[in-house]
Amino acid sequence: MEERSHVSLAVSSIVRICCDKHGDGDWSGRIYTRYRETPIHFQNTGQLLDRLDRFYNWLGYPQESVVNRSFEKAPGRERNGEMAGVKRSQIRQKGEKVIVVNEEAMKKHQGDRATFVVRIQYRQNASWQGQVTWAEKDKTVPFRSALELLKLIDSTAVESEDSWDGGDE
Repeated sequence: MEERSHVSLAVSSIVRICCDKHGDGDWSGRIYTRYRETPIHFQNTGQLLDRLDRFYNWLGYPQESVVNRSFEKAPGRERNGEMAGVKRSQIRQKGEKVIVVNEEAMKKHQGDRATFVVRIQYRQNASWQGQVTWAEKDKTVPFRSALELLKLIDSTAVESEDSWDGGDE
């Protein structure tokens, strides 16, 4: 446990997206993080983006460069005692983020149709920038926006590797 407590936020913010079903141009599946043992489920790509955004807001990394101002409690930040799919009972102390899943356990999770490892490095210009790895093909490409990330994920529904060529590490 001592070893895990020294993991940087950049490493611990990596998520594993397991896409199980594709229909009507939409994906459904599960998101795995190092902060909970159970998955965060999503029924469509809109929920996928919302749940990822809520997770990164909860984690506080990477920080948003654009924050909507409001005099009300921000929608999506906290719902029914749950923050970004992490229940309060899973947070040991107020504000403390505890890693409960090691890297090897994360690698065991696979989607029925496709699996992606997402590293969001920045949240600038009201979007995300980072790298995504298509686990089954071991191909990694950078993305400059959440839309580009979704297009890369969606391209795998028809086994198209065209968008993934040229970005290998």
